[in-house]
Amino acid sequence: MSILGSWVKAWMSRPETKADDFVPASAVLDGPLPATRYPYGRAVGKGLESNVIMSPVLWIIRNFTEATPVVQRLTAGEWRDTREHALTIRIAEPNAFYDGDQLWKATLISYLLDGNAYWLKVRNQFGGVVELWYLPHFLVEPQWPRDGSEFITHYEYRPFGTQMMEIPVRDIVHFRYGLDPRNTRKGYASLKPLVREIYTDDEAANFSASILRNMGVPGGLIAPADVAALPSAEDVAAMKDYMKSAFTGDRRGEWLVLGQPTKTEQFGFDPNRLMLTNLRDIVEERVCAALGIPAAVVGFGAGLQQTKVGATMKELRRLAWVSCIIPHQTTLSRQVTRQLMPDFQSQQRRFRLAFDTSGVSAFVEEELERARRVALLVEKGIVMVSEGQEMLDLQPDPTQRIYLRPSNVLAVKPGEEPPSPSANGGQPEDLAARANRLLEAQDAAT
Repeated sequence: MSILGSWVKAWMSRPETKADDFVPASAVLDGPLPATRYPYGRAVGKGLESNVIMSPVLWIIRNFTEATPVVQRLTAGEWRDTREHALTIRIAEPNAFYDGDQLWKATLISYLLDGNAYWLKVRNQFGGVVELWYLPHFLVEPQWPRDGSEFITHYEYRPFGTQMMEIPVRDIVHFRYGLDPRNTRKGYASLKPLVREIYTDDEAANFSASILRNMGVPGGLIAPADVAALPSAEDVAAMKDYMKSAFTGDRRGEWLVLGQPTKTEQFGFDPNRLMLTNLRDIVEERVCAALGIPAAVVGFGAGLQQTKVGATMKELRRLAWVSCIIPHQTTLSRQVTRQLMPDFQSQQRRFRLAFDTSGVSAFVEEELERARRVALLVEKGIVMVSEGQEMLDLQPDPTQRIYLRPSNVLAVKPGEEPPSPSANGGQPEDLAARANRLLEAQDAAT
């Protein structure tokens, strides 16, 4: 095991640290926002604790791993799956502590939140890649010379905050979501423009929780009804403590009985007037739009209205796959092919990594619909039986190069079409007479 691999294991087994022990700028959903100087990104932080972010992100990573990564080889102009390739074996078992499912899920969290995700290649003494490790995006930074003479010279890895280790470019798989125009060495985080909305949702949640935690209901005003019987300071403190202990938390709704004339009024405002529900719906819609998935599939109330105007949940799940998951799988697989395939395959131009979506539940019904369409084409005699087998990715049977047609349908050559009803005095031709005439025409032709 290399020193670098030992550092990674030390980071994974470190004692739990505070969230702000080491938070470099890359760990924060920060960036310049128009018309404001408030650092909303700093307030949001890494984004891992924001439910409006993590709900759609967790939906994506749950469904992403339904598809299986496979290595394909270019043979006779077609990409065909290979079995038991060393690359897919290594991705399925990246190291002794977690498998490929956890590797992809962790990678997607960094990729979706920051636009950058990193794998570390651990090599043996012969230079072969024997382990793959996920590195949190906020612990890694690409480095380059100030004069710009090289694009990236190495990556800085800071697992313990102050300590730093240089990792060669060849030992890092750097997944980028496009390129950030402000720093083309890194990917673009699609959620960074939404930090203000995310902050708004977090504050709305904190406000609601504070009301329920501190008062149960918005505060009230208790005052003596008779100015001649003003309470002492000790009585005021005792009443306040009594109200807090007797009518908040689990004791909300208890009866209040006072032994002297007292005036009580609601104090403050009605939370319903803040329209927090509508405010939070806007945030849900924009976060899901940035990630490319319908809000309804996550379970957000902002998107459930779509299912009431014609779009079914099945259609929305397919849309989420087509507009979000499959494009991400295409991008990530291409970057694995470019950065990791050369370590496992000498002829890397003839090999690539791809994701097999044939077993994805969102497309199972689509396969059944395709089978029904092909069966109808075969049944109506539009395509041959063997062609239908090919359309369903089955091995075609050479003995089935035939058309299926109903027994009451006759093939007619050009020029032998039956006469129109007007040729028979405006009356339709008798079916039996028409069949006899066509048979006589066929006999004459032979």
